[in-house]
Amino acid sequence: MTIKKYEDNIKQEISNIIEEIISNNPTLSISVKSRGGAEISDWIEEQFVHYTKDSKVLLNSEQAPKEKTKNPWDAKTFYLFNGHKEEIWIDFKAFKIDKADSNPDIGTPDKLIKHINNGNFYLLFIHLFYKETSIGLKFAKMQNNYVKSYFLKDVSSTVRRNTKNQLQVNISAEPEYRTRDEFIAFFIKKLKEGYDRQIKLANDRKDKINIIENELIISNKHSLKAIEEILQ
Repeated sequence: MTIKKYEDNIKQEISNIIEEIISNNPTLSISVKSRGGAEISDWIEEQFVHYTKDSKVLLNSEQAPKEKTKNPWDAKTFYLFNGHKEEIWIDFKAFKIDKADSNPDIGTPDKLIKHINNGNFYLLFIHLFYKETSIGLKFAKMQNNYVKSYFLKDVSSTVRRNTKNQLQVNISAEPEYRTRDEFIAFFIKKLKEGYDRQIKLANDRKDKINIIENELIISNKHSLKAIEEILQ
């Protein structure tokens, strides 16, 4: 079996579980007026743990601790193959079907660096789509599928590191397969590009400091003069 086939099997096993959950729960009485995405994620995490508790392939699934809003994964499981257990981090993203052109943050690079340095590699994104209903929400299909899943290693080449040290990519951007070695080179390149943009932005702002100082001095003189005149 190739590494690609191994990865495809992991992705398919997890996607099948999510498809089953949605098939059994096509509608939810969860309000999506405000934090709909977060509440759907909480719900699907819990369901994923429940649906995999008797699995022979996806073992020891966990839901993110509710008190840890900065947890590096929404759910975690171990994929068993030929006696080897592969730790898989899962990041659930739920989107209104009419917001399929947004560019959400998809996590800090730091958590992936730690994950890989701890002997792991796979962070799987699961995208879910929904429509608002009078009593909550209804799961919807995007391109004839309820679930879009891809590993971070296969993220679209349009991904960027922004100034908040978050990776960011358009929801609709299609994944692109890479080997693990290719991803590391790609990942480092994207980090360098992000830092270069941040340095340029900082330098541009720094170059304007003298102009800002002069403007502040002039503005202060005018406002201070107005106060001094009424104090005479």
